[in-house]
Amino acid sequence: MTFRTSAVALVACLWMSSGCVLYRSYIGNELPPAADGGIVLGKTTKAEVLRDLGPPDRLVRQYDGEVFVYEYIRRNESTLQLEEPVFTHYTVFEYTRVTEKNDRMVVFFDRSGIVAGVGFRRGTEQLGPL
Repeated sequence: MTFRTSAVALVACLWMSSGCVLYRSYIGNELPPAADGGIVLGKTTKAEVLRDLGPPDRLVRQYDGEVFVYEYIRRNESTLQLEEPVFTHYTVFEYTRVTEKNDRMVVFFDRSGIVAGVGFRRGTEQLGPL
């Protein structure tokens, strides 16, 4: 076997044994662009928030009221893997990169079910392409 044939066989084996996976996942429902815009402190009720935004992802009960937590998570994951493809399937090298960003909105209610406070943070816009 010549050097050229050996090199071609080696490159073919490496080419067949490498893998690259790109993965994007979404968790929760995307928050509307002006999700906190329709909420008026001291006036908006729990029923109105439920009507406009739907059920929260998490509900926290406190002594003086409740808290609705809405969250939307976007996650990018890319993996490069090199393995021996024929006999052992032994992984020679693996590299994974994960980037995760989220949008979160927290709505505080008093005991009577009226909005006492709102917190909103948008982070998914900072997530780059895969």
